Amino acid sequence: MAAAPVSPPIAPPPAPKAVPAATYDPVAAVLSGQWLVVVPNWMREPMARILLLGLLAVGAMLGLAPVADEKGEAWLEATFARTLAALAATRALDSAISLAQSSEVSFSFGPGGSLGIGQALDPVNDLVEQYGSLLLTSTTALGVQRLGMQIGRTLGWWLFMPSLVALLGAMAVGGRSREGLLGWGRKLFGLALFARLAIPAGAWIDSLVAERFLEANYQKAAAVVTNTTERIEAVQAEEPAERKAWYERYNPVDYVGERAKRLYTALGDVGESIVNLAIYFTISTIVLPLGTLWLLSKLSGTLFASRSP
Repeated sequence: MAAAPVSPPIAPPPAPKAVPAATYDPVAAVLSGQWLVVVPNWMREPMARILLLGLLAVGAMLGLAPVADEKGEAWLEATFARTLAALAATRALDSAISLAQSSEVSFSFGPGGSLGIGQALDPVNDLVEQYGSLLLTSTTALGVQRLGMQIGRTLGWWLFMPSLVALLGAMAVGGRSREGLLGWGRKLFGLALFARLAIPAGAWIDSLVAERFLEANYQKAAAVVTNTTERIEAVQAEEPAERKAWYERYNPVDYVGERAKRLYTALGDVGESIVNLAIYFTISTIVLPLGTLWLLSKLSGTLFASRSP
């Protein structure tokens, strides 16, 4: 008698997948406007955004903006004055070097003649002139920042009007148009906040960075430039050889060599100091402002330009 076939064991049904519990997002809850129970449902979300962004605008304009304006303007004014002072010191140094280059020592012993002592100063003079051009660029950059700060301060609250118009428009439409206007309202608010606060806040941040990392080198280099100008002027003020007695200037070559040596000694450290000053003004007036504005724009985009929940 044949054995009955054995049926395969029946597999148990798969266990249902666990559904993750919904997480509570307080920001989304506030932006949704469900807490505005006295407002019609179709107006709650735009109204909630208007109230929330309005409170943020008031806090920024009345709390942060005055402090940022004060700190930023103080830094820009101080840096502008420092740049003009450095430009004046550079002009004085350039004049002293140019005078030393053009100086000659005449002598009348034997057939007579003259010797120049300034040709070797050409590299330093070129470096000083290039540094002066950099200072003019730094002055222009500071002027642009001051103008941008004045424009943002003058416009003030008007910068937030496009955001308000977009949020009000979201109350009158629905569907995708409504979502688009809500997103644009948020983006325009971030743009307005950036335009109003970025330059003064950036200047405030720049002042903290420059004072912490650049100030010591600047003071040292500026002192070297001033001291070098004084030393060159002192060498130039020495009694010329042709005014000395004939027995004191019988060898003008030695006199020229000694005078040139004193000039070159006076210029020994000024090249490195000028390079350090060029680095200071490039970073403090151009690199730092641009870098800070870029970082603040990225921060503003992260906070306000993303799609709303």
